[in-house]
Amino acid sequence: MSFSFLKRLFGSEVKDGGALPPMVDATAPEESVSNTADSVPANAPEVLNNLKEFVKYVVTSLVDKPEQVSLEVAEKRDLTVIQVHCFKKDIGKVIGKSGKTITALRTLVSSAASRNRLHITVDVMDD
Repeated sequence: MSFSFLKRLFGSEVKDGGALPPMVDATAPEESVSNTADSVPANAPEVLNNLKEFVKYVVTSLVDKPEQVSLEVAEKRDLTVIQVHCFKKDIGKVIGKSGKTITALRTLVSSAASRNRLHITVDVMDD
């Protein structure tokens, strides 16, 4: 199974004989200094679509009825929320014991989004 979507989300490319790049890049960023933290990057729609694809993949892998999983995107000021709708009995599987599964999913999505200066979270909706 290929995890190419994770490589796209987190930007990990194998370089120099199979070694992974360092976690912190000591070089100066290529972007101009005039960008503010509030500016939205040009690739924001692509990043959002990749994250939605990732969330859908994870959630459909967890639930018993993957055909009933749907995602919506809601904008709240500077926060984008990926809302997960699924079969009522599958909500507990998405949330996990003590909320550990949804917390892990939120952490992955948030950290992938922050690499592109976006604020994205995941909510499980109770319909």
